[in-house]
Amino acid sequence: MTKRNLVITVILVLAATLISVFYLRGRTQSPRGSLNICYEDKEISVEPFTLSLSEVKGTVVNGKGEEKEISAKGVSVMDVLSLAGIENGDFAYVRAVSSDEYAAELLAQEVADDGIAFLIRDSSDGSKKVGGLSIRLVVFGDSNSKRQVKDVVRIEVVK
Repeated sequence: MTKRNLVITVILVLAATLISVFYLRGRTQSPRGSLNICYEDKEISVEPFTLSLSEVKGTVVNGKGEEKEISAKGVSVMDVLSLAGIENGDFAYVRAVSSDEYAAELLAQEVADDGIAFLIRDSSDGSKKVGGLSIRLVVFGDSNSKRQVKDVVRIEVVK
C-alpha cells in the first residue's frame, strides 16, 4: 500500500513540475520599471516614468479601515494608456496585473477621471526586486484598498 502511495506522489509531483515549467515559459516578462499593455491581441511595452511625473497625494483605506497617506511622484493610468496609443473611449475597463497574477479592475470612467488612478514607483520591498524598482497601482476613493496592486507588470485593456 505504501509503495502505491509513493508512486502516486511521484507522478503528481512530476505533473505539477511540468505544468509549472510550461506556465512559466509562456509568461511574458517586462523589464523592471516598464509595463506591457495588452490591447486587441497586441502587447505594447511602455516605460511609464518617462512621462512627466506629477505629485500623487491622498489617503487609501485598507480592509481593516486603517487609513494610509500616500505621497509620491507618479503618472495617471490614462497617461500611460495614451503613451501606448489608447485613448479614452477605446475601452470599457482595464485590469492591472501584478507579477504574481493578482489583478484589479478599473472602469473606463475611473481611469479617465483626474485624481483617481495612478501608477507610482514602489521601492517598499526593494530588497526583493532587481534594481529595487517596481510599479504600484494606487486608486483613491475606495473604501477598501483591494485595488492597490503592487509590482504591476501588465495592464490589460478590455473593450
